[in-house]
Amino acid sequence: MPRAVQIQFLELEPSAHNIDWSLNKHLYRAYYTLDEHKYTSYFDKDGNWLETESEIDRSELPVEILNTVTEKLNDYTIIDIELVKTADNKILYEIDLQKGDKIYDILFNEAGKILRKKI
Repeated sequence: MPRAVQIQFLELEPSAHNIDWSLNKHLYRAYYTLDEHKYTSYFDKDGNWLETESEIDRSELPVEILNTVTEKLNDYTIIDIELVKTADNKILYEIDLQKGDKIYDILFNEAGKILRKKI
């Protein structure tokens, strides 16, 4: 683990515990616990923070996203919801939805617009 990545992580989340690191395609991933919640943060090889994801409940989704899911994706089943904070100060929501035997990873902005949909 490069020291720059470790230093940046400790500056970002000094109270994190149960930290588990992995490397995937030149991205360093830190899984950790903070205030009884699970988080995942991503860093590049130079230690630059890219984004942090945390699992949230359906009740924590903005109403605009719930409306989009109800209107456009009502025949899908929600599997997982994550709040994503990015280095450029964006708040996004990543929802894994299942339809049949396929699972879709859909990224929304706070206004409920679909930014990305991939299987």
